[in-house]
Amino acid sequence: MGLRTLLARLIRNQQAVRAPGSRTGGVAVQSPPTDNIDENALITEIMDTIQPHGSPGTMIDVGVHFGSCTMPMLERGWRVIGFEPDRKKHAALREMAHENPAFTLYTCAVGDASHQGMQFYTSQESTGIASLVPFRESHEKGAVVPVRTLTEIVTEQSLTRVDYLKIDAEGYDLRVLEGFPFDRVLPEAILCEFEDAKTHKIGYSTHDLGRELIERGYEVYMSEWHPIVRYGITHRWRSLTRYPEQLADPEGWGNFLAFKPGPAASAAEAVLAPWLAR
Repeated sequence: MGLRTLLARLIRNQQAVRAPGSRTGGVAVQSPPTDNIDENALITEIMDTIQPHGSPGTMIDVGVHFGSCTMPMLERGWRVIGFEPDRKKHAALREMAHENPAFTLYTCAVGDASHQGMQFYTSQESTGIASLVPFRESHEKGAVVPVRTLTEIVTEQSLTRVDYLKIDAEGYDLRVLEGFPFDRVLPEAILCEFEDAKTHKIGYSTHDLGRELIERGYEVYMSEWHPIVRYGITHRWRSLTRYPEQLADPEGWGNFLAFKPGPAASAAEAVLAPWLAR
């Protein structure tokens, strides 16, 4: 079985147990009604609206996992720079990078400052909650990993544009944003995860993350999911609202979808309207 076939099968299996936008990667156009939303698929649709399918774009994927969000963009002819510090995923991702030179893989973590080595944690509960933040009792010490900033990477890769910045850093998302060179590059779309149960452990809240996006000039939507019962079962989506907005449940979690004013924000308003009405 080829790598692409294997990854495609893995992605289909994971869609049954993981919240889309966190690590799933379906690219079919969504329209309600469905039980759950797929935030990454919606952003992909929005990017297709403002940038014709097959035209080159640039994505930064922080928390590649097994590439479910990266693969749809590579199939569109995009360049993707991905980050995944979990060694258990490196063999498959290196093969993926070998097969597609438009994919650049960094095996470091990403944050607001560079470090030669920080403790990384993994869990037997799920491959999707490996993190620099030990937010579950099941977390165990894994490897010590280097940390880079996106400011360094943008310079290193000579990037003059980033169309889509996707962050799924399991509690470290604000720190990733704090290390991005917004003074030089303003992504068209940003997807990042919030959950106070993770981020309070390192001193920030859902609303600190939301305010960061608004202060950068973005139009922001909050996709809230019901509190996680346990990993390994289907999570339940609750609602999509314009931000700023309070969480319906203080223990809820989800993803912020942020769009640069102009074509991206206009396309987002149209694509997301059916979900906002639910």
